[in-house]
Amino acid sequence: MEALRTLITGHLPPAGEVVRTEIHPQASAPSFAGYGSLRVDSGTAALALALLSARQRRPELSAPEVIVPGYCCPDLVAAAVYAGVNVVVADIGENDAGYNLEALEACLNERTLAVIAVNFLGIQEQLEELRRRLKPGTFLIEDNAQWFPDASETDELQGDFVIFSFGRGKPVSLLGGGLLLFKTDHSAALPTPDAPSTETRIIGNLKRNLYNWLLRPQLYQWLNRNPLIKLGQTIYQPLTHVQQMAPHQAQLLPTNIDAYRAKPRISEHAYDEFISNHNQLRTLQSPRRRRLLRYPLLLKAQEARDELLARLSRAGLGATPMYQRPLWHIPGVEELVQTPYPCPNANRFADCLLTLPVHSGVTETHRQRIRIVIDTAASQGFLDAGASRH
Repeated sequence: MEALRTLITGHLPPAGEVVRTEIHPQASAPSFAGYGSLRVDSGTAALALALLSARQRRPELSAPEVIVPGYCCPDLVAAAVYAGVNVVVADIGENDAGYNLEALEACLNERTLAVIAVNFLGIQEQLEELRRRLKPGTFLIEDNAQWFPDASETDELQGDFVIFSFGRGKPVSLLGGGLLLFKTDHSAALPTPDAPSTETRIIGNLKRNLYNWLLRPQLYQWLNRNPLIKLGQTIYQPLTHVQQMAPHQAQLLPTNIDAYRAKPRISEHAYDEFISNHNQLRTLQSPRRRRLLRYPLLLKAQEARDELLARLSRAGLGATPMYQRPLWHIPGVEELVQTPYPCPNANRFADCLLTLPVHSGVTETHRQRIRIVIDTAASQGFLDAGASRH
């Protein structure tokens, strides 16, 4: 019966808002006090430019290093490789995607050029704590590829450089593009990106209209069921170029930012209430939490996570395990990073994390079905599976 219902109702995408293709003359791009800005073709490109700029300001470092968290997107590594900076992995906190501060401090040395502070799904890093631990000349780079600030939050930025991404599935999506913010005194060392893509507005709008069409659950399920299409697979992809943002994307940015900020947070709050009644589950509840891209759950063990993920996936309810592995175990990454100390928290986090969708396509019916799947798994004892092994 569930299989038939899923065939009829389709599969929820795990993330993704409709890309607005209309231009509203009254919509203006956001400004960020104290920062200059540069629009480029991806968030990865924005991060690469930040690292290149940091290198130019520290020419005495012959083998510069950047510290990244043990659980993060491999695009951080791609940006560092492009910029010629060595990547050092530090462990994260216990049940927290932010750095374990002691582990971070152990990795800091005279070669440290920068520390990347990842906003994970809308949960900010410990920015003030990180800043206090950095020596003069070490740059703090905020990676906000999974979050975009509401209008009242723009003054929370603290990095020397701040990056945002507007790629597929991001909080504000244009199917491409990125934004680099930089302290105004860093502008002299900022490399110039190449000319923008020659893709026309017509082609860009056709892509966005097709993407919007495929976000419908009844259509998305055929992509999700296709064994030849590996949706959501995490792999390392080298960065090959850094270009300016296409003009037609830049014109759409203000409209899509306004739409994102106007979106209600109904699913987040509904999950909060529901999850609070399950002692087998925990969310990453934190005072650092802002608007979420996906709703994070931590199970007691990998076996429990995998069982619940399988049940939610069969029902087409948009659950994902995110990256599935700690950074150094992602295919293509292992030879490109240094892991000087064990990262047990990152290992456990990768084993136990599951995310639920919170985008505008999630309805109360979807949330009720998610609750039923979780309640059933809990009543049958599956959410406790393997807990004794940890």
